[in-house]
Amino acid sequence: MKRKVLCCILLLVFMMTGCFDQTNVEDVSLTLMLGIDLDQNDNLLVYMSSPVFSKEAKRKEENTGVKSVTVRNSREEFDATVMALTSGSKTQVFLVGKRLMKQKNWEKYLDPFYRDPKNTVTTRVIAVDGPVSDVIFYNPKDKPRLPLYLTKLVDTAYLRNVTVKTTLQKLHEQTIDKGMTASITEMKKKNKLWLTGTALLDEKGRYKFTLKSDENKLLRILQHETKGEFPFTIPIKLKSDNQDKDWISFSTQNIKVKTKVRYDNHFIFHIDVKMRIGITERLFSFNTRKDAAKLQKAIETKMEADFKQLIKKIQAAEIDPIGLGIYARTYTYPQWKKVQNNWNKALAKGDVNVKVSVRIGGMGTIK
Repeated sequence: MKRKVLCCILLLVFMMTGCFDQTNVEDVSLTLMLGIDLDQNDNLLVYMSSPVFSKEAKRKEENTGVKSVTVRNSREEFDATVMALTSGSKTQVFLVGKRLMKQKNWEKYLDPFYRDPKNTVTTRVIAVDGPVSDVIFYNPKDKPRLPLYLTKLVDTAYLRNVTVKTTLQKLHEQTIDKGMTASITEMKKKNKLWLTGTALLDEKGRYKFTLKSDENKLLRILQHETKGEFPFTIPIKLKSDNQDKDWISFSTQNIKVKTKVRYDNHFIFHIDVKMRIGITERLFSFNTRKDAAKLQKAIETKMEADFKQLIKKIQAAEIDPIGLGIYARTYTYPQWKKVQNNWNKALAKGDVNVKVSVRIGGMGTIK
């Protein structure tokens, strides 16, 4: 009996303890979106977007920007102007200005996210082509709360392979791995918000160039990331004696990728890509059933040329968003070890060959 009474008393104490340290949602400014950028004098600017839970407020979002020396220090500036104490545990989107991304090792500003366990590392990172303030203070009337809208926009684009989806955790992994360089979603505000593709960074975190959506699909295939949709619209040449090109659209129903590497005075990569496709649009007369092999060959030739062009751009920029260094480290470790600190230069001198095999698995209801 005494034991039961003691257990009940302890249970009540624990329940009361939970009540004593509770925090009302009105007393916390939940940072759903955070942004960092540089002004014209290279001073750090930090932006925050938080929901407002007050019934009296007409606007349900509070957007603020401050000048600070670090991201952590900006919290004191925010607490001096926002209605409640700021909290970063629910951050959905992290915006980074391209002006800042051109600086070496800008990722140092992300340190509090990795150091403080109260912060989340599942936040989606987006590079902004232009001032971050243009996005933070964007207030569309036909969209939900901006952080929720951007979260859904990135997730949907990722499923369609328009861009990558890089969280803070994934960015950290890509940054510290010597066998690859980082890639993150890129956005630009014109009359509305547009996902412009994927921003590629070098080993120091500096911005190099942007991949458009079609190039991003090729990158995802080379990365062995073949989930989601891969629609393509490409010009092909069916007759060697004809200068005109015909357009065809297709979606991939299945993709298999194999990457092999060997070393012979330089690194040599062989990437085999097998694609089973379904034709979704054809703007020319062609007997697909009779001459399928000819059409498959034309598509293979064009796809291999596109892969070659992408790899050429990557090698010229001395970066490795594909992660070919991971294969070199795994299968040719003695040679990799010698160049691990200058892997991107070694890759630029290497050979990367892509072989595409296409099989038409569907032609639509009209043959």
